[in-house]
Amino acid sequence: MIIHSRYKNKTSIVLENDRIRAEFIPDPGGKMVSLINKKTAYEFLVQRKGELYRDQPFDGSYVDGECSGFDDMFPTIDVCNYENEPWKGVKMADHGEVWSLPWEYKMNDDSLHMSVKGKHFPYGLEKNVHFINDYTIRLDYTLTNDSPFDFEFLWAGHFMLNIEEGTRVIVPDDCKQSITVLTNSNRNFGDVHNWPYLKDKNGNGYRADISRSKEAKGFEKYYFNNKLTDGWCELQYPDNKNKLKVSFPVDTVPYLGILMNENGWDNLYNIFIEPCTICYDRPDVAKKYGQVSKVEAFGKYGWYIDLTI
Repeated sequence: MIIHSRYKNKTSIVLENDRIRAEFIPDPGGKMVSLINKKTAYEFLVQRKGELYRDQPFDGSYVDGECSGFDDMFPTIDVCNYENEPWKGVKMADHGEVWSLPWEYKMNDDSLHMSVKGKHFPYGLEKNVHFINDYTIRLDYTLTNDSPFDFEFLWAGHFMLNIEEGTRVIVPDDCKQSITVLTNSNRNFGDVHNWPYLKDKNGNGYRADISRSKEAKGFEKYYFNNKLTDGWCELQYPDNKNKLKVSFPVDTVPYLGILMNENGWDNLYNIFIEPCTICYDRPDVAKKYGQVSKVEAFGKYGWYIDLTI
């Protein structure tokens, strides 16, 4: 089933089967605002209080906006300037361009198609949303370069997911080392650790793959420093009633980032799961670590996200 609905003060589209209810708003961001396991009535995506959606203008502050649910971060996360001609020096907006832009949409019998055009760069981004089985909803992406120049970018899926104490993060076996990029501990950007073992700001060891209590007030974002050979990450909730698996193709989305937020930022208790084309939150920094993702002149770049409940 696919129907129009309302999310706060926004027009929304709901895709639903016997097990999953997923809700999107085309404006802004083509954003997934809700993902519910209908068998347990559990909402996986972070919700913000209030009846009005917290809009931001283009190039506004992402964290001052709604900052919830699942947004596409493209073509950067952190603000930076593009490095190559003919767009050298052009500003890349906070958390990218597409989260704050209205997307066009079309509802078909069993799918939702959404698309957006770049503001400062000549690209088009499309995603088609549909169920591939009773347990899995898929988002198929196509990035099109409308220029005669290669375009370098970062795409990351910005999943803000609810957790409870004791929620476990499961990743592929080859995810052995993590690199800190953002933390409220005494670690530095670029510090490498044998995952899942970290130390808090008092020097006490803990496991980063199991969420601690809100009293921990932890806040740690890291990337795994290897290209994945198998693209997935799974959350296992302590009541054994809910699981969520995020899957993606490693040929075009080869990296994975995680931010565990145990009440350490913005009074939220959640986890960010971020499959991505490159790491380090901005393309210029990623290039210094030998990572580049690009769509060739007049070319296309495709990937998908599967969400399995």
